[in-house]
Amino acid sequence: MSEENVKVFCYVRGKVQNVMFRQTLMRAALKRGVVAGATNNKKDRNRVDIALEGPASKVTEITEGLKSGKKLNSWNAHATEFHILETGKAALEHEVNTSNVDNIKWKQGVEFYL
Repeated sequence: MSEENVKVFCYVRGKVQNVMFRQTLMRAALKRGVVAGATNNKKDRNRVDIALEGPASKVTEITEGLKSGKKLNSWNAHATEFHILETGKAALEHEVNTSNVDNIKWKQGVEFYL
């Protein structure tokens, strides 16, 4: 029997700008077979809006990593707040998502921990 797929809409605040946070999140999702998207919030520069879709246990691994407050990459990206939303933008409608992450020119030299 296959695992139930879930959709989670959430946002984080913390050190999430100019530290490869969104790329780190997309790499974590791809590694786990989760469809994900993330967009920097235009009104709050310390906030990133997120959508995750995939197997419940894999989505939970990612959300628990975000909630932990631990460094998510070698550039010290980390969330200090994690909030679940009732609804949100579909993962593939976000600025950065698991379908377009490889088409974006990212800065080099970041190690991913999430």
